[in-house]
Amino acid sequence: MKDQYVILTGSKNNAGDYLVKYRAKQLFANLRPDRKIIDINGWEQLNTEKLAIINQSKALILMGGPALVENMVPKVYALTENLEDIKVPIIMMGTGWKSQRGNWEDAYSYPLNEKTSSLLTRIDNSGYQSSVRDYHTLNAIRFNGFNNFLMTGCPAYYDKDFINTELQLKEVNKVAFSLGVAFIESPSMEKLMKENILACKEKFSDKEFEVVFHHSLDRNKFKDAYKSSPTHVNKHNDFADWLERNNIKFTDISGSAENLINYYSAVDLHLGYRVHAHIFMNSIGKQSILISEDGRAKGVKSAISGIVLDGYLDFKDSFVSKVLNKLLPFYDRFMANSNLTKELLSEINYETKIAFIRLKNSRKQIDNNYIIMGQFLKQLP
Repeated sequence: MKDQYVILTGSKNNAGDYLVKYRAKQLFANLRPDRKIIDINGWEQLNTEKLAIINQSKALILMGGPALVENMVPKVYALTENLEDIKVPIIMMGTGWKSQRGNWEDAYSYPLNEKTSSLLTRIDNSGYQSSVRDYHTLNAIRFNGFNNFLMTGCPAYYDKDFINTELQLKEVNKVAFSLGVAFIESPSMEKLMKENILACKEKFSDKEFEVVFHHSLDRNKFKDAYKSSPTHVNKHNDFADWLERNNIKFTDISGSAENLINYYSAVDLHLGYRVHAHIFMNSIGKQSILISEDGRAKGVKSAISGIVLDGYLDFKDSFVSKVLNKLLPFYDRFMANSNLTKELLSEINYETKIAFIRLKNSRKQIDNNYIIMGQFLKQLP
C-alpha cells in the first residue's frame, strides 16, 4: 500500500464546496504530512482505474459538505454497485446533514435509504473513527445506530495561521451580504431577503456594500456543473437584475476556494445566508452574522455557537405540502420570519456596542474543535 489517502469531494461550482476541499488539504498537509492526497470527484462512479488507485491507498475518505442525505448513495457518492470492490477502510470527514426544517428533533428520525445505511455500516465498522461537522449531524448518525463518529467541525473552519488567535475587531468599511437559495422556491423568503438587503444597504449607506453570489450567474457554467433545470440559475439572474434596478452592487465568487478567500479576506463584516461565508469569516476572526434558511445553518450554531438568526420559523414537510408545492407554482412551504430585518439591524447595533463578544466565544470554540479534528486525523491509518 502507498502512503496516500483518496478523498472524494463534491466541488462543482459553489465557492463554499471548494473551500471545504482547500482547507481539508491544508489540514492533511499540517497534521498528516506523511500522506499524499489524491482528489477524486465524489459524484462520479468509480471505474477500474479509480478503484485501483483507491485500493493501493491507506483509506478512502468521503469529504465534507451536506452529504448525509437520504440517498447519499448514489446521489452524493456514486461509488460502486458492490462496496466490496473497495478493499480499504472507508471513512467520513466533516460531513453534514441536510434537513430543510433543521430542528433538533428532526435528527431523531432522519431518513436514510438502504444503500446509504449499508455504506454507513461499513464506515462505522472500519476500525477508525469518522467525523461530522456539527452536533445535529452527530445526533442524526447516532439515532440511526452508528456510534463511531466525532464532531470535528467542518474542515473549512481551520487555518493554522489563525488557530488560538483573537477576534479581529476593525472599523467596518466593507460589508458583504451573501445570498441564500431558499428564495428559489419560496416567495416569502425572496421577499424577506430583498427586505434584508434594502435595510442593510441603507444602514451602511456610507460604507461599501455588496451582495455576493456563491453560485455562478453564468447560465452555461451553472448548467454544466449541475445538469439541473434552469429555474435555479434563472432565479439567481432575476435577483441580480433586481439588485441592478435598485442600484446595489453585486459580485459572483463561484468556481474556486481562492475566489471566496480573496473576497472575504477584504470584507470587514459579513451578513447573510451562506454557511461557508460565515464559517470562513469566523475562521479568520472577522465579524459575521449568519441567517438560517435550513438545517445547515442551525448545525453551525450547534458547532461553534456564535450569531445565527432564524430566517424562517417553520417549514412544511408533510406529504400534502410536497404535492401542493409541485402542483401550485406559488405554494410556499416556508414560514419566513417577518421580524428578521428588525432583529438583524438590532443585532448589528448591539454586537457593535459589546465588541461582538459572541464571536470571541466562537473563535475559542473553533480552537477547541480543532483539538478534536487533530485527534481524528492522527488516528487515521
